[in-house]
Amino acid sequence: MQSTSPSITITPNKDIKVIKRDGSLAALDVSKIREVVNWACEGMEANPITLEAGLTTRLRNGVTTREIQDNLINCALELCSPSDPNWRYVAGRLHIWSLWKDTLVHRGYEYGDYCRTVHNKVEQGQYDVRILTYTAEELQEAGSWIKPEWDKDYDYAGAVLLSKRYLLTDELPQEALLTCALLLAMVEKPENRLFWARKFYQAIAQRKVSLATPILGNLRIPHGSLSSCFITAMDDNLESIFDTIKDAARISKNGGGVGTNVSRVRATGSWVMGKQNTSGGVIPWIKLLNDTAIAVNQGGRRAGAITVSLDIWHLDVSEFLEMQTENG
Repeated sequence: MQSTSPSITITPNKDIKVIKRDGSLAALDVSKIREVVNWACEGMEANPITLEAGLTTRLRNGVTTREIQDNLINCALELCSPSDPNWRYVAGRLHIWSLWKDTLVHRGYEYGDYCRTVHNKVEQGQYDVRILTYTAEELQEAGSWIKPEWDKDYDYAGAVLLSKRYLLTDELPQEALLTCALLLAMVEKPENRLFWARKFYQAIAQRKVSLATPILGNLRIPHGSLSSCFITAMDDNLESIFDTIKDAARISKNGGGVGTNVSRVRATGSWVMGKQNTSGGVIPWIKLLNDTAIAVNQGGRRAGAITVSLDIWHLDVSEFLEMQTENG
């Protein structure tokens, strides 16, 4: 429900010029700002007038349309509170609007020609060539399923996470989800695969199901790793220890999370090569694993994820339970 409080009028100033995303100059058009504000607040318990009023003192000659959009987002975030949570969805919609406009400038269109998008991204090496298993007619039909309004369902944190970690260059959210759905359905018989692809897409786009990070991030790209979780274990020798660390780095590089058991490594103070009280125990190796998780992120999409386990009988269990690493 929208508030019925009196409207606050922004007086247009013909002397104010804005710089559009393509670099051209245009006179400030307050009606366009109001259009975006109303769109972002539509159906929400968020008063567009309040958001519009928060922007009035920030307009100046030479301001860019991107700055205006960012200011609107900041205003929405400042208005967000436990009693007014809808503003985070308003901010999310404004972020999506910016994404649409950036894409329009870079490639000349937003949604509307999915088949063209697929062929362009295959040529650019962004999409796996397997997507061309579908004919142009099938891709055109699949593109007709896209509903841009489904992009409006993300709050700000979700919209930023999606755009920064999972979307490819000049790719829009529904295109990414549709491509994943088509690739998942590719193994079906040709006469059935569009039927299942549509079911997959609608379930994913409406967030009835969620895709694991490697699938959402890597399914579309050539040679992407689709496995989410891996389990490894260190043996009690240097070769195995460093092989495990190397494997963890490679898995993280390709977007997987790692669970590593270090129980086989001898405890602190154990004998090494006939010398007593020599072993440093498991803690130094756990620290190396932690540093590996920090140094090698998951394909540039998010921080590395390594979980370390130690059996309860191990003599280092007390130190293990008390240790703190940079990632926690």
